[in-house]
Amino acid sequence: MVEILVGMIASGKSTYCAERAKDGAIVINDDAIVMALHGGDYNQYSKRLKRLYKSVENQILQTAIIMGLDVVIDRPNYSAAMRRRYISIAKSFDVRVRIVVFKKESPEVHARRRFESDSRGRTYEEWLKAAKAHDGQYEEPSADEGADEICLK
Repeated sequence: MVEILVGMIASGKSTYCAERAKDGAIVINDDAIVMALHGGDYNQYSKRLKRLYKSVENQILQTAIIMGLDVVIDRPNYSAAMRRRYISIAKSFDVRVRIVVFKKESPEVHARRRFESDSRGRTYEEWLKAAKAHDGQYEEPSADEGADEICLK
């Protein structure tokens, strides 16, 4: 099974992933991929390398599916377009897809949670800007996206 998490920053996705990893699921986290490719320094992220980051994600996802492992996609996935790639890959291997939706609060709440729990060297204002941008693009998952199941956390 492939689980696609949908939630704003600091909504509980990573906590959920930690539990799923204990159960043997493979967790794909874009921040971790960036850090792995840049010696642990997320600040080295480059838009120029976005295709490389996505290629690594795709390779991990496909290999885990072939190995019969459950996979959890730990990204905000706040739009249908973001979820489409993962659904398409999973369905190409005839694997079930579950979308797990986390409670959505105001951008201020999510920004405050992120800032207080793990600021990653960024200010509250920077997190608020990111949360507002995500909020503006947020689309509730719907059955017509192709997932087998949508559940609320």
